[in-house]
Amino acid sequence: MKRFIIKLILFFAFPLVLLLVGYVIAVKKVNGYQPEKNVSICFIGDSHIQKAIDDKLVPNSKNHGLSAEQYLHSYYKIKLLLRNKQQLKKIYLGFSYHNLSAYSDEFTIGEKTAFVGSKYFFLLPKKEQFNMLKSVEENRNTLLKNLVKELINTNLHKTEKLEFIGLYQNKFKNSTADLKSINKRICQHFYNNNKIISFSKKNIYYLKKIIEICKKNNVEIEMINSPLHPIYKSKIPKEYIDFYTDFCKENKLKVLDFSDMKLSEDCYIFDGDHVSLKGSKVLTNHFIEVTRSGN
Repeated sequence: MKRFIIKLILFFAFPLVLLLVGYVIAVKKVNGYQPEKNVSICFIGDSHIQKAIDDKLVPNSKNHGLSAEQYLHSYYKIKLLLRNKQQLKKIYLGFSYHNLSAYSDEFTIGEKTAFVGSKYFFLLPKKEQFNMLKSVEENRNTLLKNLVKELINTNLHKTEKLEFIGLYQNKFKNSTADLKSINKRICQHFYNNNKIISFSKKNIYYLKKIIEICKKNNVEIEMINSPLHPIYKSKIPKEYIDFYTDFCKENKLKVLDFSDMKLSEDCYIFDGDHVSLKGSKVLTNHFIEVTRSGN
């Protein structure tokens, strides 16, 4: 009986030890990431920046954008990149009106955390890892499954190949904005039961931390407000536009505001707040012209 109990304990303890060892290795591996030596400019943010700027056209740059990335994730990604202080000179951060919405909290302390947060889990400090596990209730089993998958991926693949690093990606070759999809997107970003969604305290908090850490490390930061279809832009609540403008002024932010950039219909995807592959090429070339001229 005693031998059976010992075997039973070992049977359950072995996978736990494996998970613990894997966790330690994954954290060490992620935090040991080194950017490419020639990269001095980074583009960081969610899918809007990921689809907008083709880093192959911008010398010495890397697009680290990733779909659904929030400023919590961006902050710790930037903190990781800034470990090599002599290399990174400038960060272009995606910053648009939807980034201010509490809709964003779904990806950090809400149910969508199970599908998004797991990608960044080993990058985050233990406090944020615990907050992630604690915040997800209905999808906790999904989160745990995704974390195990991420644990395996992190230990099997090179760090630069891991999803949280981000990359330029735009697969929308033939697309145009669709009014129904635009209206759905506006409601998703700014409304809940026909009431305007409040601002995200968490996203704003980490946005300020990003600004602070860049200043502390003498890295220039500039915001990019990517192009928006005129119909989408016209439907954004005035409260959001005013808050955005005031926030940029109060924090003395440099902003490349392309939100009113005139583009053809096929330069947008269906939702009106992302550019298509064609739009990305047009925007990237315009970005290069603007930054070269210093305007």
